[in-house]
Amino acid sequence: MTNLLTAYTAPPTVEQKVETPKQKSNSKRVTIGSVVGAAAGIAAGVATVYGLAKKGNPATTLMNLNYAEKDVLIVGAGAVLGGLAGGLLTDTDKNNTKPKLREASQQFFGNMVCPIGLLAAANKIYDACKINIPDVIKTGSKAAGFVNNAVKYLPKAAITVGALVGGMELGNTIMNKINNKIFKEKVKHDVKKEDYLVHADDLCLTANMLFKDTPNISKVTSKILPLTFIVAGSKSGMKKAD
Repeated sequence: MTNLLTAYTAPPTVEQKVETPKQKSNSKRVTIGSVVGAAAGIAAGVATVYGLAKKGNPATTLMNLNYAEKDVLIVGAGAVLGGLAGGLLTDTDKNNTKPKLREASQQFFGNMVCPIGLLAAANKIYDACKINIPDVIKTGSKAAGFVNNAVKYLPKAAITVGALVGGMELGNTIMNKINNKIFKEKVKHDVKKEDYLVHADDLCLTANMLFKDTPNISKVTSKILPLTFIVAGSKSGMKKAD
């Protein structure tokens, strides 16, 4: 009897649903389509930002391209639309269409528009206050210069992180209510850890916004920044019905 009990395996729960070979094939195809679509959307977004920057300054190259808040939204929109399109085109299960549309709206408004809009407003208010932070170390050494600059950036760093995190929570709460009315079903979209890749890997976005006037740092962040949106775009296309 003990052996029988030990050998018994409980049937899969709702959380452990076993996919059929056909579903696995569909999931794999959708994953590839979503990632490729998101990557293509990011490339289109970067090309758009580059084209606009080139008009304003003919000397602009992809190597020195920098991103302001509106540019980040352009690239983010490209990622989400590309990932969504890739997912919709490759997914044979039409029951997944609505979840994908919901996820795309959550990703763009909840995880991008709201936090970045809040960040832009907070930065304008901070800049208008014209707060002058005195040097902490008075010597003229390189180490002193580094420390003094770091201290001066601390308030903006706190504002940036607070605006991005708070904006994501606020944006997703608002979008939950809007989507529940549009799709006539009550679904709560929680902010997942990977959602913060758009903003906490927005250590990259944060660094880009804080140090956009520091060429050596902005060169690095500007190269990495577009890639951080691959998760938001891919999730939009891969989302499926529970």
